[in-house]
Amino acid sequence: MTAPHHDHASYLAPERKARIDEVVASRTRTLTVVMEAFCDPQNVNAVLRTCEAFGVQELHVVEGPQKRYDRNKKISQNADKWLDVHRWRSTAECLAHLRGQGFAVYVTHLDRGAKALGELSFAGKVALVFGNESRGVSDEAVRLADATFTIPMRGFVQSFNVSVAAAITLAKAVERREAERGRHGDLSEAEAAALRARFYVLAVKQRTRIAKAEHRRLAPSGRRRGEPPVER
Repeated sequence: MTAPHHDHASYLAPERKARIDEVVASRTRTLTVVMEAFCDPQNVNAVLRTCEAFGVQELHVVEGPQKRYDRNKKISQNADKWLDVHRWRSTAECLAHLRGQGFAVYVTHLDRGAKALGELSFAGKVALVFGNESRGVSDEAVRLADATFTIPMRGFVQSFNVSVAAAITLAKAVERREAERGRHGDLSEAEAAALRARFYVLAVKQRTRIAKAEHRRLAPSGRRRGEPPVER
């Protein structure tokens, strides 16, 4: 017997549904980020939040010696629940997969052949690789790169925190995509429909949780806990 279909969009306020539709229209799977063996879970959460803000739907995490990152809602702002995060055991495995999908691999690394971020083309599918906070990207990532790049700096400081570097890079990448491709969001109709349906479900669940929490906060009589009963 087939389970009854629930139209979750009908449970959402029109403004919330419109916002989800707007977000999905700006989503892409042709620009992605690879986080290579980050040490600090807070940096992972910060990059997740940045990617969500810039409409990057898929991310790749290459696990390193650090413990698996824990969700930090204050930093990620629950961004991960809206994203597709793929985990990999090695850089080679991750980048081989992406190259097989037609992605050009751009790696943040200072070497003689490195280009300035603004010189890179984002007309095609691009994977941006950010390395470990202390060691930078691995030799393997550099070897597999289609290009290495740096973020131009004007001061004495020669490096950014990795989450800041990711934010600057994605801002420029989105700007270049819009200039070269005409738009940033580029999901197919089928991809967009599936993502909208998924986001509607998540939004309804979120609203239900909030409603339940508010219900628990109120006493059975309808008054707030701690308030005296109303004289009748």
